[in-house]
Amino acid sequence: MWSIIVGAVGVFGSAVAARYLKERVSEGRPQHYWLLGLAGLFPAWLVAFLGLLQPVAEEITEAPLPPRALFSSAVALIGVIATDYLLRRLQKSGHTLPLVTYWIIGVIALVPAWLIALVGF
Repeated sequence: MWSIIVGAVGVFGSAVAARYLKERVSEGRPQHYWLLGLAGLFPAWLVAFLGLLQPVAEEITEAPLPPRALFSSAVALIGVIATDYLLRRLQKSGHTLPLVTYWIIGVIALVPAWLIALVGF
């Protein structure tokens, strides 16, 4: 529940920040919008991820991370790497997309990992 609230507030806040950046800065770089998208959903993923770790932290013996936590963190890393690669390929090819598209790409990078942490696989 908290993760969903944090996600909604984070995505809304990063959208407002992206709009502010577009209006105030004449030369907006796509990386800035991509990072804002990542920053919008990262706290929600982190809350859900830490929720997966709580049962492990209560045990006294050392135990490996739950499989959902490992899978969620791997998918988050792959999402960030894949969208960064996409962003760099677009820049090298000379294609220009609307700046909001880069923000959306940043948000989408963490959606699968967040959903895995919320509901499992």
